[in-house]
Amino acid sequence: MNWLRKLALAGAAFGISWGGAIWYWRETNRMPATSELALYMLVLPLVLLTTLWLGRKAWARISMPATAGATAAATPSIDAAPEAAPLPAALSIAASAIRVPHGASVDELRAALAGNQARPNLDSELQDDDGYPVMSARLRDIDEDALRHDLEAWRDKLQLANPHFDTAQWRALDAATSAVSELAAQAASHMYVAPWLQQEHERQQGRLPPNAVPVPVPPSLQLLAVWPAEWTAPQREIADQWLRTVAVQAGWPQQRLAAPAPASDADDAGPALSKLLGHCGDSQHPCLAIVLAAASHLSENSIASLSAQNGLFSATHPQGRIPGEGAAGLLLADAAHASLITGRDDSGSILQTIASGRRSASADDAKRDTDTSLAQAAEQALHNARLDGAAVTLVTADTGHRTSRVTELMHVVTAAAPQLDPGADVISIGSSCGSCGAVTWLTALAVADAEVQDRGGPVLCISNEDPYRRYAALLRPALAA
Repeated sequence: MNWLRKLALAGAAFGISWGGAIWYWRETNRMPATSELALYMLVLPLVLLTTLWLGRKAWARISMPATAGATAAATPSIDAAPEAAPLPAALSIAASAIRVPHGASVDELRAALAGNQARPNLDSELQDDDGYPVMSARLRDIDEDALRHDLEAWRDKLQLANPHFDTAQWRALDAATSAVSELAAQAASHMYVAPWLQQEHERQQGRLPPNAVPVPVPPSLQLLAVWPAEWTAPQREIADQWLRTVAVQAGWPQQRLAAPAPASDADDAGPALSKLLGHCGDSQHPCLAIVLAAASHLSENSIASLSAQNGLFSATHPQGRIPGEGAAGLLLADAAHASLITGRDDSGSILQTIASGRRSASADDAKRDTDTSLAQAAEQALHNARLDGAAVTLVTADTGHRTSRVTELMHVVTAAAPQLDPGADVISIGSSCGSCGAVTWLTALAVADAEVQDRGGPVLCISNEDPYRRYAALLRPALAA
């Protein structure tokens, strides 16, 4: 309506000028000259309008500082408020290691995904109830016989009970052994480790001078392993002890291994990651941890169990699960200790925040899904990271091939980051690597870490493959934090 006010003002200026001139000429009973007509009919209205416009501009300039100052004092800036609040402490991702069907490293997996070569295949070793090969995502470089030989010798030496692992558990433990060995070797490159080990060796040999200056002590390394829910407590305990031995063999000092964490029977990496995030800002308790998940569903027992639950993928049951296997882990540290790990520069990524939710009903049973727990988790993750969804450059997820999970993920991506292309800017690990519990989400986090470093921008990592649990994690470049 601003143009109507301007039009009325111009009409008033011309009306007053013209009306006054005509009244004057009639009262004086004379004919105006051409110059008078131009002066009173055109120039005078324009002068009035210009004077009014200049006056309003001058008044606005004079009153603006006082008004702006009063407004700023009375009402704090909404846009400035999030900038003033400090970001929560974040975890640096010092290294990652994966052993999945389409890659023994993140780079291999990303290359397979980019080339559309990461797909489950028919399994020649496992059949369904009708005798047909099942669709699976199988690791090709598992050597369970060699692992069995080494672990049995170690168990006999320590006189530990037989855990009675089945084929799938041996395969999962083999993948976990390889991943932990890689991550522990990376942790052992911490700049404090070698000098401390040398000084400890000299002290034990009695060759340490009395006036020797103590070298810095390496932080305690936490080893947090997540196993499938069907594993028994004794099996988890044996597996945890074995991985601690593997970490020491890879070069990490046994004296600097943190005490084992209480075992959990849930195939869920979320609580471990959230707890580490909650403590990483405490300068009195340095953070250095390996969070790892391993699983395998490729055994006759696992296939029979899925079939009994009508949960196995087949031509007649396309919404069933495709069994997978593998291991994935992250080496996480606070900023101070991450900078002391050899081979890592400041251009890495950080895990800024994790938000969680839980569905009120299983996603497997929902006919018309209206649950908003995943959308709320994604919104909360962005809010905690002081980030707008428009800044997100990519989404990774553990989402598999099932329609309910894909639809849920697409709805969240469209709402949280509508600028992204669901076909090109969303990487779903589960659809290529099969159903593998927490392994799939940790793999998605490892891929997100690499994508953050390549893209130089934030990546949102989603977990919605579980029937109930929902997670959203935000990773961003370390230099941008």
